[in-house]
Amino acid sequence: MNKQSYHQFSILIIVNTILSFLMLFSYKIFIEDNKINDFFLWMQFDTKRFAIYLFTIFLAFVFTAKVQLKMYNKLKEKNNWVLVLLKYLMLFLILLGASIFINFYFQYFQTLKDPLLTHQWIGDHIKPFFAGVFYLLIIYVFMFVLVGNIYISSFITSLVLLIIGFIHYNKLNLRGEPLYPADYTQINHLKDVIPMVKEYISINQVIFLVIIVCVVGIITVFLPKLRIALWVRGLILVVAITMIYSYTYFPNTFMKSFVEKNNIEIVKWNQTYNYQTNGFLFGFVSNLHVEGFEEPEGYTKQKVEETARKYLKSANNSSDTGKKPNIIYLMSETFWDPTKLNISFSEDPIKNVRELMTKHTSGQILSSNFGGGTANVEFEALTGFTMSFLNEGAIPYQDLVPQKKFIPTLVSDLENKGYESLAIHPGSKVFYKRNLVYQTLGFNEFLDEGTMKHTERTGGALINDESFTHEIVDNIKNQEKPMFIHGVSIQNHMPYNEKNYPDYPIEVSGLQPDSISQVKVYTEGLRRSDLAFKYLVDQLEEIDEPTVVVFWGDHLPVLGGDYSIYKEAGYHDEDPKIRELKYYETPLLIYSNFETEKYDLNIISPYYLAPVVYDMIGQEKPGFYHLLDQVRSELPAMKGITKLGSDQELITKLTNEQKQLLEDYKLIQYDLLAGNQYSMELLYSK
Repeated sequence: MNKQSYHQFSILIIVNTILSFLMLFSYKIFIEDNKINDFFLWMQFDTKRFAIYLFTIFLAFVFTAKVQLKMYNKLKEKNNWVLVLLKYLMLFLILLGASIFINFYFQYFQTLKDPLLTHQWIGDHIKPFFAGVFYLLIIYVFMFVLVGNIYISSFITSLVLLIIGFIHYNKLNLRGEPLYPADYTQINHLKDVIPMVKEYISINQVIFLVIIVCVVGIITVFLPKLRIALWVRGLILVVAITMIYSYTYFPNTFMKSFVEKNNIEIVKWNQTYNYQTNGFLFGFVSNLHVEGFEEPEGYTKQKVEETARKYLKSANNSSDTGKKPNIIYLMSETFWDPTKLNISFSEDPIKNVRELMTKHTSGQILSSNFGGGTANVEFEALTGFTMSFLNEGAIPYQDLVPQKKFIPTLVSDLENKGYESLAIHPGSKVFYKRNLVYQTLGFNEFLDEGTMKHTERTGGALINDESFTHEIVDNIKNQEKPMFIHGVSIQNHMPYNEKNYPDYPIEVSGLQPDSISQVKVYTEGLRRSDLAFKYLVDQLEEIDEPTVVVFWGDHLPVLGGDYSIYKEAGYHDEDPKIRELKYYETPLLIYSNFETEKYDLNIISPYYLAPVVYDMIGQEKPGFYHLLDQVRSELPAMKGITKLGSDQELITKLTNEQKQLLEDYKLIQYDLLAGNQYSMELLYSK
């Protein structure tokens, strides 16, 4: 078969396949009066019948191949313009088919690979679905005219989009949180992220992907080239770029009305609902043009200063005992109490911390995140700012803090009081831009995995908590001035693979074998963290330096996809309000090696920690902390729309006083974090 005959044969196959599908689609939609969603549902759940029908129609077309070839040659000789139109039609159908396929799989990933929910969503949201198809079609057209090869461009585009969808599925499955554009600001840290998540990527998936790439690559070499004139490509490229920009930034372009007519309503304050309602594509795109912190209405210097002065009266009345104990913030990776699960443990994995919690100030932290987002919890604890005022998906360390030369924090306030400050994180210094962020927050020094002295690692290749604790002890002992040390551990980061530790002395029962394996590994990590903390306490008891340690877990661990182990262990609750507490509470212990009053803190948010510590040691508080005190008196814990009142009960409706406090808090936080810092001298004066 010569090259020309082969190309003709290839075109016949492609054209007849497309025609067969269109005929079957038309029959189902117009003759049997099915809906488009019903057709796709039939394709997936009656695959054999669909394949038989499609193949039968295809064979019928093949039998007319000679007639088709004669028509093709005749048109080529006398009416070539018809072939040109058919070529453009075929290009359009290929790109349209790819767009429908990808948007279907986007939604398939959004529903955690549930085909019934996928089809139900498409059926109930047909306009948003095809608005998404149109958006993807523009992207495919752009890539085609840019590359010039319909097969290569379609394959590359499809592969990239599928990978994005797959990443979204894994994040949603593991952490219950959708993929945001901001997540890709961490792409340059892949070498640090991959070891943490590689256990969730199957080798079979990788092999299958490689095979598909190779097969498609070989096939595209032999397929006929469907070229269009260079000037046409240039014209389409300009139109495609314009449309992609207009579609992507639709709130500010002529595409706004089109998007709204297709029932797409962006819900900024609830991203889970946003993705569920609008689908993954528009949920993701809507976050491309969202500011991390939107300016409050009426933001002016006068209003900020008036608000700040409201909290200076109480600040002027605060007392200072002159005590300057060392202060250690120790945020422990995924430190939680697994005995809350309805399963059995042969030994309490956190017995030392639990015992200390009965003797010292303790409670529960209401974390802003589940399963990840450590930096956001850290941000709250150091700054006194709440994530609740920021748009969902915001990462302050990435989006906001680097834009400022300086932000007043607990760190800078203690330094003004004569403290030395040190941050310790046994991971990469550039992760979450900590090397830049810590400078902005005022730290004197930062030790990471490359500059720490103690770097013993677990089988999971992460520096263990024992080494991390030794690093803290050494720095406390070797410093003459009072110190503030902020430590962020990493030992208990997922995945929980049995190779992480040599043995597992605590037996776990009451779950399926695969689930027990994960819980057993996680539990052993906690046991070792508990022992490391006991070592820290023992060392602090021996040295003649007053020291306070604030110890808490940053978030709960990921135990199975879609909370599977939590569900299996009877921990899950169908009431979303209850889940907002159960999946976000971690232990909090404030230990001191000298006499302090013991408080039962119940459930509090991390951004209240500094004022609590200042009260315990009798330290003079800046005006901003008096604002926090007043907010805490009304709302001791707050995460998004979830708010606990002073009685530790969920608040369904805010009082006018509470609303005003939150407005003041939001205004001041915006000013110090993202605004012009009009209130800094008033609220953080030396």
